[in-house]
Amino acid sequence: MTLFDDGFLQHLANASILTDEKGMLLVTNGPAEAMLDSAGLRDIAHISDIDPLFVTRKSSMAFMGPRTIMIGKVSRRVRVFSVDLDNGRKGHLFLFDTADVLKTMDFDTLLDYIDVPIAIANQEGVLEHLNESLSKYIGVDAKEWIGRNLNVLVEERALTDSASLNALKAKKPTDTNVTYGTGVTLQYRSLPFRDRHGKILKVISTGRDVTRMIQLEQDLSSSETLKDQYYKRLNTLEVLLGKERIVYSSEQMRRVVQLAVKAGKFDSPVFLWGESGVGKEVVAKVIHQVGNRSQGPFVGVNCSAIPSELLESEFFGYDEGAFTGAKKGGRKGLFDEAEKGTLFLDEVSELPLGMQSKLLRVIQEQQYMRVGSNKTVSTDVRIIASTNLSREHLADGTVFRRDLFYRLNVIPIHIPPLRDRRDDILPLIRFFLKELNLKHGSNMRIANSLLPRFYHYDWPGNVRELKNFIERLLVIASSDTVGDAEYDLVNQLEIIKTPDQAEDISISRLMPLKHAMNRVEEILFKQAYQEAGNIEKTAELLEINPSTIYRKIKKGRIRLK
Repeated sequence: MTLFDDGFLQHLANASILTDEKGMLLVTNGPAEAMLDSAGLRDIAHISDIDPLFVTRKSSMAFMGPRTIMIGKVSRRVRVFSVDLDNGRKGHLFLFDTADVLKTMDFDTLLDYIDVPIAIANQEGVLEHLNESLSKYIGVDAKEWIGRNLNVLVEERALTDSASLNALKAKKPTDTNVTYGTGVTLQYRSLPFRDRHGKILKVISTGRDVTRMIQLEQDLSSSETLKDQYYKRLNTLEVLLGKERIVYSSEQMRRVVQLAVKAGKFDSPVFLWGESGVGKEVVAKVIHQVGNRSQGPFVGVNCSAIPSELLESEFFGYDEGAFTGAKKGGRKGLFDEAEKGTLFLDEVSELPLGMQSKLLRVIQEQQYMRVGSNKTVSTDVRIIASTNLSREHLADGTVFRRDLFYRLNVIPIHIPPLRDRRDDILPLIRFFLKELNLKHGSNMRIANSLLPRFYHYDWPGNVRELKNFIERLLVIASSDTVGDAEYDLVNQLEIIKTPDQAEDISISRLMPLKHAMNRVEEILFKQAYQEAGNIEKTAELLEINPSTIYRKIKKGRIRLK
């Protein structure tokens, strides 16, 4: 057995490092010192500072074979040999190739400046490079994985799958979704690169974040299960509701339903708050159906639709001969129709102040007089009112009597707009699709690629607008699958705009040109993203590269939800 002579290392052109068996550095030749110095690692004492595999190795074959390690930000090819030192000691010789795997330091640095996740593996499945963008997505320092065989990482369950290995096995371009421990799912396109003889040299994989898209697809595919869960939650709400259904998945609507069920057990007045189209009448019917008045009538009236001169006769009825043209025998009013049941006053804030005073008296005294009569009539009616005005607007007393407001607002229930409970959008789409297909005798479906556009739109008309929009899509569809073309057509016909999209680009004061250009750019990015629903589609609409958007987000130039 020949002892290793470390003196010849100084004559090698290759960077060379000699360590003892435990990895402590013994000899570093000139090229190795220059290599470490350029990476700011000249003072290292242990080889694990540049070769994590030295600590994590599980077999001498994995450790000793030709592989790649990171020196600073540069990938270097290295071969490791076991050598005999003096006094019976063992050691390791790290012999680096004269050129790094990726040929130049500039290329390594360039990859780290690209916002798209990139991984490069050789023909043996050894990871030679992963850029900074990919490192952030998967939450792993590049040093920990570069130089390791992807098969080993999969066996150790550090990876659930490997896009590069799939391309090597298939020997052709492949698409692979990989989910990491961070919860992020990246969709890779892996391309094998060959020499002139057709032998695969490397596989380059580029990825994009599809985490949200995967979640949307899972939500859609499990919609039938979700529907069953909704029915179980509603329990007695299904009884006698006819075509009315509360379809929800969000925590906000779960609380609304719970409160509605509790309110139904009492006769106290309920005040429903919410924007137009959120489903106030549906919630009012739920309150009625689960209460002890469910066997009585449910009478709903839109207070803004009754002419002011007819309000009193509509609410309280009239006796025969009460006025010219009065119906023979008189006529019942809304309170008569709702006796022993529920009277739903939709948009109650639209009542004139005089009628508000009469309504307050009826609620307090539980009796009223018909028009043209001097006899009082007792009434037993549960009142549910609703408005799309704010609580502050009603409570200030300018458009609504404060005493009536406090009399009706015993049990307030706020129904949030659809934009604040986006988890309800997909279940509602599924529900409306089934309902409208049955109505029109069709079998339409909405393409999964279209769902992000539904999810990111703010729906100022709320649930009513969503249902109408889906029906219009089905009517104009030219095939069984509704896609982007139909969406864009309806979008153009209806001139659908969110608050951000409706924002005009105007100048109200002088400002530096650079600030003005940045403002215009931000508005355009927000509008395009609101329409597209993802970065890639946004880039297509703006006719730019997606990396431009990622770079501006990273620098804080634009902020997207």
